[in-house]
Amino acid sequence: MRVADRPIPTSITLDPGALAEWPVRPVFALEQTPVPPYVWDDGTVWNAAAVPVWDATTVMPAWQDATCDFTGCTIEYDAPDDKGLFPAARVLLQIDNRSGRWARYNVDGTPADFGAGRLLWIWARSATATWWLFAGRIARYDERADNTIEVEAFDYFSDLAQPVGTYTPGAAGDLPGVRMAAIAAVAAVPQLRTRFAAGVVHLTAQATEAAPLEEMQTVVGSDGGVLYGDADGTIVSTDRLWRAGRSDQVAVPTVATNVCSAPVVLTDPVLSSSDEFLAGVVVLENVAHLKATATNVNAPGRYVLAVADQQWTTQAEGDALAVWTVAQQWQPRIGLAEGDVYLTDPAHPSYFAAVDWRRGDRIRIVHDARTPQGTARVDVAAVLNMLAHQITPDGWVLTIGTTRAIDYYPPTYWDQTAYRWDDAGAVYGY
Repeated sequence: MRVADRPIPTSITLDPGALAEWPVRPVFALEQTPVPPYVWDDGTVWNAAAVPVWDATTVMPAWQDATCDFTGCTIEYDAPDDKGLFPAARVLLQIDNRSGRWARYNVDGTPADFGAGRLLWIWARSATATWWLFAGRIARYDERADNTIEVEAFDYFSDLAQPVGTYTPGAAGDLPGVRMAAIAAVAAVPQLRTRFAAGVVHLTAQATEAAPLEEMQTVVGSDGGVLYGDADGTIVSTDRLWRAGRSDQVAVPTVATNVCSAPVVLTDPVLSSSDEFLAGVVVLENVAHLKATATNVNAPGRYVLAVADQQWTTQAEGDALAVWTVAQQWQPRIGLAEGDVYLTDPAHPSYFAAVDWRRGDRIRIVHDARTPQGTARVDVAAVLNMLAHQITPDGWVLTIGTTRAIDYYPPTYWDQTAYRWDDAGAVYGY
């Protein structure tokens, strides 16, 4: 777990022996209705007591582990759109229901145990540690004719995306962190956890009909940051320095496309240099119609990023944000479009550590590019912005994607610190 993570539920009995041969095993925890439906003397023994009673006094466990019955699970943290807006994380979970355990109903058609609106939390565990994978709310709970259940769930972005009417969050002059807290208070989402960066711009205040999520995205974009859902369901906002990585990341992992000595060698990697997120001209406009423009004449082609209705207050704040944005986005660079890590590969028992990788983490990418003279080493840093877990009883594959490269490692480095020749961790590279 990371330092500020949501606590793992303790009121759950884990399925014994489930995937015990894996170095880490998932836990699929479904929130259960706390009180069972009324039945007459439990429905199995007529006179279980001297005086039969309605058996509705038992309090059911808050959570049930479906790991022994799951047949497949996909956890998707998709990449942002061309405006840098992340979508909600999504889960599809398939469960074997031949036992009838996972789909029972009351006579009025209401679900007796599990269903839409209840929570689905997923984490991984080893003998010594736990790692969050997803926390959110069930949107769809389907019972199929082949005795299977399919559960679709989304993280708390989906709760924040619901309109709440007209409201005026915060006050003029708020910094983004304060404003975000005010919006979250209006949304009043149960189980919501937040971690908001303070930010630097001072915001205008105005009435809005935007859903809380849309208002949060506007506020964060007005500061040059990003907004996303973390693996434990926490809603995270960053300032414009998010490319430096997360403060709770213990170490930067290294992955390779074709360098076999690297700690993790990706399967089916795709390196891409695209025009997505390129911007040689940035035009920003706030709600008072102040306009800030920045241009880099060295940018190839003409790629314009225009964003309206931002909430920075002064011309100086808008100008600084425009200059910062074009500096980050004018130059095309490679990024990892996708690549797979097989977490349960017996030939690479250390790969399971990738279970802790998250959105916003920095990652080092090593690639030997072919040239007419042989090969040239590309050694860059990027930020993880896409993760997808594909889990079945037969194995676990993690697909990752990154931003464009945001830093590089000079090929003459003795060590990452470059200041100590005899650093205990010194290596020549990969």
